[in-house]
Amino acid sequence: MKDLKDHLDKSCNLIPIKQSIPYEITDQLNVTSKQIKELQNMVKDLQSQLQTEKLQTVLLLLFFVKILKAESLRKDEQIFELTKDIKQFKTEMNQTIIDLKKQQNEQIDNLKHELQEKNQTITTLTNNIQQLKKDNTEFNKQLEQYQIQFDKFKTKFEIKVENQTTNIRQLQPQIDTQIEQEQKNEQKEQHKNCENMLSFIQSSNLKNGIDFLLVTENEQIIQLKNNEWNNYNFGIFLLGENITLTLNCNKLGNLKIKTSHLWIRHSLSKIDCSQLGYPMNRGPGKSMFKSGGGGYGTKGEGKGGGEMYGEETLLKQIHFGSGGGGMLGGSGGGIIELIIEQQLINHGSIQSNGGNGGDRYGGGSGGSILIELQCQSQSQSQSHLNKLKQTFGTITCIGGNQNKQNEGGKGRIAIYGIELSSNDIKKIDPKPFNRLHK
Repeated sequence: MKDLKDHLDKSCNLIPIKQSIPYEITDQLNVTSKQIKELQNMVKDLQSQLQTEKLQTVLLLLFFVKILKAESLRKDEQIFELTKDIKQFKTEMNQTIIDLKKQQNEQIDNLKHELQEKNQTITTLTNNIQQLKKDNTEFNKQLEQYQIQFDKFKTKFEIKVENQTTNIRQLQPQIDTQIEQEQKNEQKEQHKNCENMLSFIQSSNLKNGIDFLLVTENEQIIQLKNNEWNNYNFGIFLLGENITLTLNCNKLGNLKIKTSHLWIRHSLSKIDCSQLGYPMNRGPGKSMFKSGGGGYGTKGEGKGGGEMYGEETLLKQIHFGSGGGGMLGGSGGGIIELIIEQQLINHGSIQSNGGNGGDRYGGGSGGSILIELQCQSQSQSQSHLNKLKQTFGTITCIGGNQNKQNEGGKGRIAIYGIELSSNDIKKIDPKPFNRLHK
């Protein structure tokens, strides 16, 4: 259209120069020209856009190619590492196979060696068995010879035993007479009184302080072992004046004596565990106040006097006496346990008394005395009972501060193996629990 317009304007002679093109056509041409320019611009824009998209596409393709190359390189490296690992694994597997084969060969060699040794052992055992069979044959031959000799000896022995039996029958009356005489002598020996036993030990080789205890000197204090049995099989004889038999301790004393005879000759001699019980303010029967006496077999006197405890037989429980109240309260009495097989002669005293308290302080309670006379505790069916006279004398477990308002309670006494008479218990305080059998 543009070319047509230019031709009409410049070259066409058919139209007069001065004659102008109609306005409608001119306007239409202008519009058409604008549209052509717009189309040309659009074409340029499209060409530019296509150029840009092509460039972006190329760049994107280049980027993907780069990524793919990097990924390919990484895969190549992985393949290389895997190839290397596979080679290493093959090498290790080959070495392992070589080592296993070596171990198997060594084990096979060891097994072969052990089999050889076992074969040698079997051979040796077989030889030993054969030798044992030979030895057994010889032994059986010797055993037969010994059996023949034993039969001969047995015959001779039976004849000898028969002869001895005949001799024993002939001697039996004499043996019975001798046994009977020995039994009589033994019974006499068993029933010796204290004087007879004293004469016996003085003429024997027995040792004083071990087999028996004999004290003849005056003013002696003998201390025995605490809380264990002091055994004197042939008697205790306190014959001097003012002898004290006690314990080597200051408190909680338990004197245990087992002896055949006990003889205390003089009135000032004694077996004494007084004040060897609980100290002041101590023990199950302690006083609640300083002026109260300790309790045990009876209640302590005075304000807050201690309560009773324990039981009268002294078999289930045996206790120390309790201390009196206050800082200067008296100590309780200790424990005395006597087992006497033959005779008791007590012209002195056996005591386990509580101690006196200081001024206005409570006295301690008496302790415990348990006496077992084994000489008369036998069954009445036995024919030879001990008939020796027993002399109990003074036996006390009284409290401290006697006849005062803060007097300690009495202790407990139990005597077994004899039925006590009223005369026996005249000087025993408190009244004892008494039974023939324990």
